[in-house]
Amino acid sequence: MFYEDLRDVVLAGTSAGGMVLCRAAELARERIARLGFIDALALLDGERVADIVNRTTPRVTTALAVGPSREDAQSRMFADLDRGLRVWALERYTPHPVAAMENPVQLKNFWSQTWPTTVIRCRRSANPPEAHQRRNAEKLNGKYLELDCGHYPMLSNPDELAPLLMQS
Repeated sequence: MFYEDLRDVVLAGTSAGGMVLCRAAELARERIARLGFIDALALLDGERVADIVNRTTPRVTTALAVGPSREDAQSRMFADLDRGLRVWALERYTPHPVAAMENPVQLKNFWSQTWPTTVIRCRRSANPPEAHQRRNAEKLNGKYLELDCGHYPMLSNPDELAPLLMQS
């Protein structure tokens, strides 16, 4: 945003990308036009992912990263993708950094600011839970919408997702 001197930026994030979206918005407030949380986490200052996300499947953990196994990602997170797209997504799939998943988030100013926001929940996705996403829409005084799809609608349902993100 700064290098290209971008203004009126629309930030969109999915899953843990919602945490990145929050921090980026907080750091570049004057450049942000709108936020889009697509089945995304938006943690309050001091919250941890484990405070929100209900894990029911085993995790693969190394010294640096944590996440579902490739088999779990294929059969659960990418299950609604057609075979070719599923293969493509799995080739790019990586676990999350441990610190980002275990440490409390630090957002000192994000929640005290006003943000034009859309929160889109994917009904066939267990996480983040509906209550978390509704909370975020309410706290941000944003729109709350739903799609009947899995966790990655930008891959499975782009034609339905794009118009929702374009609404102001």
